[in-house]
Amino acid sequence: MIEVKNLRKIEDFSRKLHEKKDPAHDFSHIKRVIKLCRKLAASEKCDMNLLLVSAYFHGVLDKEAEIRRFLESISYSNDFINKVITTVRNSTSVSKPKTIEEKILHDANLLDALGAIGIARSFTKGGYEKQTLNETLKILGKI
Repeated sequence: MIEVKNLRKIEDFSRKLHEKKDPAHDFSHIKRVIKLCRKLAASEKCDMNLLLVSAYFHGVLDKEAEIRRFLESISYSNDFINKVITTVRNSTSVSKPKTIEEKILHDANLLDALGAIGIARSFTKGGYEKQTLNETLKILGKI
């Protein structure tokens, strides 16, 4: 297993950033995405440190300044921090990822939206946003 520098600090900081996210995009989503990243990266040649640090900040780039300050405070270089921000930005569900790390994070995020977990996340988000069942199904393209 790859060791990420300052993993516990990164995890704790990420958990705090995700506290106010809706239940479909909270820290449990991040933990599933990280698990998927590890699986997808197992057969790829990539920078696991970059991939995993980026995965912890998936979905919270609205806090970019805080993320930058935090990573600087635990001695990451400005170059690495820029790569993390770029990786996160280019791995959203609607982006066109370029690097292998961006592609893996992108695909892990999409995979977490499939199957039973994806269905559960959709209805959890719908309930959180006080949508009716039909509104949620309409968003999903099912009616």
